[in-house]
Amino acid sequence: MKFKTVADYFDKIENISSRLEITDLLSELFERLPAGETKKIIYLLQGKIAPTFEGKEIGFGEKLIAEGIAKATGFTRKEVDALFSKKGDLGEVAEELIEKKQQGSLFTDDLTIEKVFFNLEKMSRTEGTGSQELKKKLLAELFNSATPAEAKFIARIPLGNIRLGIGDPTIMDAFAIMFGKKQNKQWSELKEEEQRKIKIALRERIESAYNIHSDLGTVCFKLKEKGLTGLDDISITPGTPIRPAEAERLPTAKEIIEKLGKCAVEAKYDGFRVQLSKKGDNIKIFSRQSEEITKMFPEIIEAAKKQLPKECIVEGEALAYNEATQEFYPFQITIQRKRKYDVEKKAKEYPLKLFLFDVALADGENMISKPFKERRKKLETILKKGDIITLSDILITDKAEELERFFEEKVGDGLEGIMAKDLNAEYTAGARKYAWIKLKRSYKGSLSDTIDTIIIGYYKGKGKRTQFGLGALLVGVYNAKKDVIESIAKIGTGMTEDILKELEALLSKTIMKKKPNNVVTALKPDYWVSPQYIIETRADEITKSPLHACAQKDGIGLALRFPRMIKFSSDKKIHTATTTEEVIKMFEIQKRVSMDEYGYAKK
Repeated sequence: MKFKTVADYFDKIENISSRLEITDLLSELFERLPAGETKKIIYLLQGKIAPTFEGKEIGFGEKLIAEGIAKATGFTRKEVDALFSKKGDLGEVAEELIEKKQQGSLFTDDLTIEKVFFNLEKMSRTEGTGSQELKKKLLAELFNSATPAEAKFIARIPLGNIRLGIGDPTIMDAFAIMFGKKQNKQWSELKEEEQRKIKIALRERIESAYNIHSDLGTVCFKLKEKGLTGLDDISITPGTPIRPAEAERLPTAKEIIEKLGKCAVEAKYDGFRVQLSKKGDNIKIFSRQSEEITKMFPEIIEAAKKQLPKECIVEGEALAYNEATQEFYPFQITIQRKRKYDVEKKAKEYPLKLFLFDVALADGENMISKPFKERRKKLETILKKGDIITLSDILITDKAEELERFFEEKVGDGLEGIMAKDLNAEYTAGARKYAWIKLKRSYKGSLSDTIDTIIIGYYKGKGKRTQFGLGALLVGVYNAKKDVIESIAKIGTGMTEDILKELEALLSKTIMKKKPNNVVTALKPDYWVSPQYIIETRADEITKSPLHACAQKDGIGLALRFPRMIKFSSDKKIHTATTTEEVIKMFEIQKRVSMDEYGYAKK
């Protein structure tokens, strides 16, 4: 397919705000797309050239993109930079300068998806002496053959941000609509409710496949190639991560027992949640965001060779452990192990223990649909004795008093709290259900748990902050059902001068002329930004608010009272931010729980 067709669809999507219209346009594009090019378009929509776990980075610096534009158009680098300062988007810079192009090419071809993808992939692989010049040449080659609309997206894609506000849920919805129309020739004549039911059923099938095989490109390719029967080819595969199950929250031991009855109660460790995949000598470790982090944990790899069966996928929490004192290090120490350099040195300084709590595959047997009690028994069976990998501490009980004592014991050991699990529930990959319920010390009162919020805009500094160009942030949470970001707070505290400078430097490069398509709010900051950065936020409580869009109903939403920034989380992705649904549940918990004079929860 010609890349111009794709760019024209992207251009239309960028200029509409209705999620339904965006999904319909995307569905129309997918319908026209040849099966063999499906993966490429899915990855580009995700701002990638491969699934996350393959670790192929598409991101290049703005300097290289600017030089590529200058090389292709004949404008000076100074002119390119001046226009970039004015527009704040290298995509729009490329679009305008290609239109005014001063330097004609002797021969150009119409760009195809294949050609665009080939050049981007080659740029990502190019390293060493002369690599920068080759990258500029490959980029300029694309710009030379591009229309203005094509140039806009060719400039944006290598920066890892296509600026369309399309997440994985919207992509899956678009495919569901496409197949809904294929299955029902009279689709347009069906009532809206009938269309919705068909779409939901199809979407659930697609998402179920994605949950056990976190490569949306492959899932969508199978759909295009074979239709819905293609999903039958998707299975749990060592080397491809499963999307992790998520837990709900409840504030007291009593409510957990009322909800689950007799349940398994595990220690909740404050470290790295990891998924370890093994097939023979091929061992890989993935983060909860499906990023491969194998090289960071050499001692766990060595232990896995000896302690785990030849083929398995297991899940656990890795923590730094002080053998001398038999104590866990705090998370601030454990986080130092997440590094690309000086790995061996830090491994000796802060060795890790891996506490396994679940198994998805064991000796070729798919364990996902098995009840937790069977999965735990299998885990106990397959794990050989060793010093590095062990099982999570566990208690089976139907008594709130025993659960509470176990909770207090684990908190006393320096852990976060406990995780209660339904003994009969299957592994809910990619979903947040009451199969798992977490109880942390921070839930035993008002809102002292932190919330991961997404920066969607910022306000100019006033007074002393004028010099930094940034005084406050507008932040939101992720509505996973609607695939949008809903505002929840305006944050002006918790930021040092250094943080203000760092944030302004980052955010000023992502300024957008108008509100992003996937942002919902009635507020208007001085600058809208591309939603790609997360900050950890603490607040006194969650309150009702007519100003914010989070969980808004009848004009009233939810907001954070006295919010403050705790830290900037540069390694988190927006789909891992706190969700609207979580905020609603935290608000309900907050309403039910009060504090006694000792700081304990009471009804």
